[in-house]
Amino acid sequence: MTIWSLVLNSFRYYAKNHIGTILGVAVGAMVLVGALLVGESVKGSLRNMAEARLGKVELTLSSNDRLFRAQLADQIQDELGANTAAILQLPGIAKRPSGESRANNVFVLGVDEKFWKLALKQPEFNIPEDGVVLNKRLARQLGNLKVGNIINLRVHNPSQLSRDAPMAPIEDSTASLAQMEIIAIVSEKEFGRFSLQASQVPPYNAFVRLGQLQEAIEKTEMANLMLIGGIEKLSNNTLNRAQAALAKNWQLADAQAQLLQLPDNKGIELRSPRVFLDAPLAEAARSIDGNITEVLTYFVNKIQIGDRSTPYSMASALADFEPGTVWLNKWTADDLQAKIGDDVELSYYSVGTMRQLEERTEKFKVGGIISMNDARSDITLMPDFPGMTDSENCADWDTGFPMNLDAIREKDEDYWDIYKGTPKAYISLKTGKEIWNNRFGNVTAIRYAQNGPEALESLSENLLAELNPRDAGLSFQSARLQADSSVNNGMDFGQLFMSFSFFLIAAAVMLISLLFQFTMEKRTRETGTLLAVGISGKQVRRMLTLEGGLIAIVGCIIGSAAGSLFAKALLNALSTNWKDAVASAALTYHSSSSAISTGMAMGFCVALLTIWWTLRKLKKQTARELLTGELQEQINTKKTAKRSAIIGGLLLLTALISIGYTLAKGNQMLPQSFYGAGALLLLSGIALASAKLRHLSSHSMINQTHSLNIGELGQRNAARRSRRSMATIGMLACGSFMIASIGVFQKDANIDAHQPNSGTGGFELIGEASIAVVHDMNNKTNREDYYSLNEDLLKEVSFVPFRLRDGDQANCLNLNLAQEPRLLGVRPEMLAGKFTFIDTMDGLDPGDNPWSILESARTSIKLPDDVVPVIADQSVMMWALSGGDMMKSKKLGDTLDYIDEQGRPFKIKFVGQIADSILQGNLIISESDFIKRFPSESGYRVFLVDGPKEQTQKISDELNVAMTDHGFEWVKTIQRLGELNAVQNTYLQTFQVLGGLGLLLGSLGLGVVVMRNVQERKSELALLKAIGFKKNQIRRFILHEYLSLLFAGLLIGTIAASLAVLPTILSPTTNVPYALLASTLGGVLILASIWTWIATNLSLQDNLLESLRRD
Repeated sequence: MTIWSLVLNSFRYYAKNHIGTILGVAVGAMVLVGALLVGESVKGSLRNMAEARLGKVELTLSSNDRLFRAQLADQIQDELGANTAAILQLPGIAKRPSGESRANNVFVLGVDEKFWKLALKQPEFNIPEDGVVLNKRLARQLGNLKVGNIINLRVHNPSQLSRDAPMAPIEDSTASLAQMEIIAIVSEKEFGRFSLQASQVPPYNAFVRLGQLQEAIEKTEMANLMLIGGIEKLSNNTLNRAQAALAKNWQLADAQAQLLQLPDNKGIELRSPRVFLDAPLAEAARSIDGNITEVLTYFVNKIQIGDRSTPYSMASALADFEPGTVWLNKWTADDLQAKIGDDVELSYYSVGTMRQLEERTEKFKVGGIISMNDARSDITLMPDFPGMTDSENCADWDTGFPMNLDAIREKDEDYWDIYKGTPKAYISLKTGKEIWNNRFGNVTAIRYAQNGPEALESLSENLLAELNPRDAGLSFQSARLQADSSVNNGMDFGQLFMSFSFFLIAAAVMLISLLFQFTMEKRTRETGTLLAVGISGKQVRRMLTLEGGLIAIVGCIIGSAAGSLFAKALLNALSTNWKDAVASAALTYHSSSSAISTGMAMGFCVALLTIWWTLRKLKKQTARELLTGELQEQINTKKTAKRSAIIGGLLLLTALISIGYTLAKGNQMLPQSFYGAGALLLLSGIALASAKLRHLSSHSMINQTHSLNIGELGQRNAARRSRRSMATIGMLACGSFMIASIGVFQKDANIDAHQPNSGTGGFELIGEASIAVVHDMNNKTNREDYYSLNEDLLKEVSFVPFRLRDGDQANCLNLNLAQEPRLLGVRPEMLAGKFTFIDTMDGLDPGDNPWSILESARTSIKLPDDVVPVIADQSVMMWALSGGDMMKSKKLGDTLDYIDEQGRPFKIKFVGQIADSILQGNLIISESDFIKRFPSESGYRVFLVDGPKEQTQKISDELNVAMTDHGFEWVKTIQRLGELNAVQNTYLQTFQVLGGLGLLLGSLGLGVVVMRNVQERKSELALLKAIGFKKNQIRRFILHEYLSLLFAGLLIGTIAASLAVLPTILSPTTNVPYALLASTLGGVLILASIWTWIATNLSLQDNLLESLRRD
């Protein structure tokens, strides 16, 4: 007979005895398989969401406010043989005409039939004029709208010149599409979820006809987003091919530039509708021809000599003039009665931020007078200033800044009628670049001496050859690969739920060990016989281990089936009670053979390892000892009892000293200190309980019978198997401590919420706009002039504005890994004293305002030009940018890669870390770095508002009404912080619930211990029966013995946990889940008591005296 046949026969013979062990293995496998299936389901759900939002799209080109020709998509389609679509995507707001409902942060997309071909399911409609298609989420937000309902849309109108510039008009900053009839409401597969940002929350999408949206913003034939799909296999070569096709087919219009033949063969001029030439464009223009003339024309408020002045004029900077001199044209010289050598002042507005009108004045001397017939008196020197170039008269100018129309004289109108924007003053190019240089460029035109169509074509070709589409911010990105990366590297819910289920797994391991040991102890004589007949101990252990392997296999098969049900139950909880952990995402069950097999393999290994560990005792037992029918436990001594008592006393003393020291330092009760003291008290309690049991087991009961009662007898008998007893006490104590004390890590947004160093920064409101605000909201005049805000209400209110570069939300509400997190640009001085800094990078001096390192870090630690210092929230660095993997968390000094508006790569370096705050989800850089990298991003879209706490709701209502066209979403900072904290708090509640289940299951082990110990002591109990003890007394004796272990474990854990969470309990703002804790611990107490009672009664069913006769 082979070993395998012996193992199989033994397995069949003891099948009933193995049922309990198999169930223990099944529980462990169920938890492991279920946790992995939850992880697979979350990832599978995110993959489906990514598939729905991208459809068949593989590559994308997004240019934001830098528009390109929609025809470019057709040209690239012909080149690649793939499906392409050019669309116009603009932020906006949607509302019912009645005003009863509205939605902010809406994506309004101008699309054609080519767009719908890229959806997973192509819808069967064509959007007519004044028709709109909504996704389901937007339709619900607007009041469960149906086909045929009417809505109004307002969208951001991209400006060629940033609206931050004082000369940019603001009246056309938005465009309206009114009385739009809903013709369809599309599902997710019909591109209802379309978005380039990775998130489990669908966006608000409204689709209109591309041509109508282009007309609404007066940008016909233009687009800002290109999609490419239908590519069989995506690779780097495909991306390169697309970029090459772009470089081959793009034109100067796509780079926001144009070449014009000047009248009278004055040459060819390169200019831009953005007014200023981008730096890469200007560099390319200089490199293709050495014979060029650079032009910088600027709008000046006043040209003044003494008390005489000429208002609102153009002035040009050219290389022909000497620095320090100004040349006036004849008309201006006559107007000012100027002569050579006179002192002249030019007043102008500088290009700043928030449209701040900082008027500057430069002094010159008149260097000469230019005739009106001179070639330099050139009307074409004026660039296409928005709101001015096409005006019929000066009164119609829309300059974007206040003008004193009374200062414009009749002869100024006559000059405009005849000469339009012909410059009235000329200075040197060198001086012009010094005083008028700005982030948009330092020249308004470059002229070439060549003329004619051939020269025009040749210059255009040479310019495009010298330029790269990336210089204009035009580059393709692999949306598909980015989506895959964001899903695959996101939060691993499989590992998360395995850690949450720690006590369930631990309870299963304990049950496996106890039940298998129970079975082995019944078979000690069999094992002894095998050893006695000559089979080696190694072979016996091998046979039993193989038998244990069969048990593990059967248990894992059962557990894998149960694991599927367990996973579905957890997913249901994530969609209901625990929905805050996944931002209410709709998760669906996804089965996976790899997850099931991995979970089974892990369960098998855990079970087999536990069984192997249980069998180690056989090494220490001889055949003679085994043939007695009992495994001997090593006897405890007084020495070990004394040692345990000393250790317990020292731990208790350390805990008391820790608390005393914390209280002596001040009135604040630090949660971390109390949690540490509670942990020490737990260990102290376990050590002292061990000392008590060892003490009882080492003292004889002789001469103490007069003082013994049922309780003391029970305690002494519990000490006979001290290891089993301590395992029970330790598990119950540790389990109850963890479940009860885990609440200390819950975050409460209300604690010190109005303090500047709290997670709210002391601010009352946080708001995000769909359409940027370009004015300084801290300026009383701006608030009254542009928004008619109630100044009496806002007189004590201050605003901190942030520029926003859209990207992925890098916070715990996003289950995907953020590929390119949102960037916020702020002036560091506006956040002085706000929020709490955890740490800053070595070599930096935070001083009184740690936010200042955003500007000082460049010089302090010598950062290169392509590295931008950034400050981030602790949760962002630790979790959001690592997918929950602590090993991948970002540290100070680490970097992330970005691409700026002009296609140049740069890095952001983490130089500071703040504690959990309302800024979570964003990376903070200085405003100066922001506008350097993204000069076209106009205005501010995120605001923090500080004001009187009692007026918060009124301030919110006032801002919502007055700034309705900006689509603001104002939220109380406490509410926002609470939403972010809810994720961690939900995780902790999940741990408490699953840990409670594990503790309830573990309490079953107490019943197993009772049953086994009673079986071992039937002879002793029969002796008690023989000397006169009644059966009820014996039952009480046994119950008292094991209930004392139960109470001891729960009491130690609960007392230690109470100390650990004392600051939380005493906090007036903390919502302690007393009901959950009481029900969990009470359930453990009741269930363990029931197990003990059942085990006792089952063990005492037999005739005890008969057992005594057999022995």
